[in-house]
Amino acid sequence: MKKNILAKKIAFYIILVLVWQAISMSDIWPNNIFPSPYEVAEDLVYTGADGSLFYGIGTSIMRLAVGLAIAIAGGVVLGIFMARVETVNQTIGSLVLGLQSIPSIAWVPLAILWFGLTDGGIIFVTAIGAIFAVTINTYTGVKNIDP
Repeated sequence: MKKNILAKKIAFYIILVLVWQAISMSDIWPNNIFPSPYEVAEDLVYTGADGSLFYGIGTSIMRLAVGLAIAIAGGVVLGIFMARVETVNQTIGSLVLGLQSIPSIAWVPLAILWFGLTDGGIIFVTAIGAIFAVTINTYTGVKNIDP
């Protein structure tokens, strides 16, 4: 039974790569926009060999870690503050709920305006995308603690 499921999964991904290759060969889009699987694999090997792949991965992880650290620190403090001070919850609580519904991609234009095309903008979008969820979950958790 498990071999059958594994075979189906492998077949699915093989078909997916073949469809990708067929679309790439049809020249609907230029190769710089829609490269073939071979070109992607070739570039992956090249960037892995010269170290730029791992540098890029490290940079992305650093941005993610800083953004999430800011979101966790700010969200926990704000969530506890909202749970313990009713006036803060009544004023800021609805704002936090409203801002949480904004998708992260909507913050990108503001990030570009405020930070330009820098790491700061990426960290801002990461932090702002997570801080409201952390705040609401911290608030809920603190409110549900038995006194």
